[in-house]
Amino acid sequence: MSRETLKGVILCAGRGLRLQGLSDGGPKCLLRLSGRTILDRCLDDFQAAGVEEIVLVAGYRRDLVERFIADRAASGVSIIVNDRFAETNTACSLNLALRVLDSDFLLANGDVLFDRTILEDLARHPAANCVAVDADIPLEAEEVKVIGRDGWVVDIGKHLAPRTCLGEAIGLYKIAREIIPGLRRIYDDLEARGEFHHFFERGFERLLAESGGADRMFGMAFTARRPWVEIDTPEDLAYAQREIAPRLRS
Repeated sequence: MSRETLKGVILCAGRGLRLQGLSDGGPKCLLRLSGRTILDRCLDDFQAAGVEEIVLVAGYRRDLVERFIADRAASGVSIIVNDRFAETNTACSLNLALRVLDSDFLLANGDVLFDRTILEDLARHPAANCVAVDADIPLEAEEVKVIGRDGWVVDIGKHLAPRTCLGEAIGLYKIAREIIPGLRRIYDDLEARGEFHHFFERGFERLLAESGGADRMFGMAFTARRPWVEIDTPEDLAYAQREIAPRLRS
C-alpha cells in the first residue's frame, strides 16, 4: 500500500549559546553561509524531497523566524512556538510538533547543513522509519551515535561508546505515523517527571529498548561521503563556510 505524501518538521527553537557572538543575536537556523541561511536551504531541500507541508518549531527570537518565513512567502509552513526554549531541549520541541501531526514526516534539526540528495535518499528509503547516518566520520562523545546491525538501528544516543558504534546520526530522520503515539507517550512521561533536557533521540532510544531492538524499527540511509555539518561551535561554523556551503546546490 502506498503511503501519503511526507510532511516535514524543522526544529529551530534553540538559542545556540556557543555561537551568540557570531549569529547577530538570532537563532542558528538564520546563520548565513554563502549568501543563504540554513533555514532557506532546508526549506528548499524539503520541497525538492516532495514535502509540501512543514511544521517549524521556533523559540529563541521567534520574531526573526516568523519574519523570515513571511518575507520568503513560504507556502505550507506553519509555526509552533516552544515558549520554554531556555529550559528545554529538542525532545520538548518535537513533542509540540507531534501534537499536530498524524502522518509520516521528515525531521531535521535546524542547525544542520546538508547535501539535499541525503534527504531525498532518506525520503525514498524503503524503511518506514529511517535515520541518516555518516559511517565515515571519526566518532567522539559529543555526537549522537548509532549502533547498527544488518542495515537496522539497534541503539541510538549520545551516551553510546564510540568504539561500539557504526556512525553518527546527522540530524535528519524519517518518522512513520505509527510510532507517533509511542513517542508522545515517552516525551509526555519525561516531561511529567521534570526531565526537559533530553534530545529527541531519547524517544527513539526508548522505543528501541521497549522492542528489544529486534523488530527492525529504524533503517539507516548512509551519507556516503556527501557533505553535511551540524553547526554548534565557532569551529563548526568556520568549517561549514569553508568546506560545506561551497559544495551545496544553491
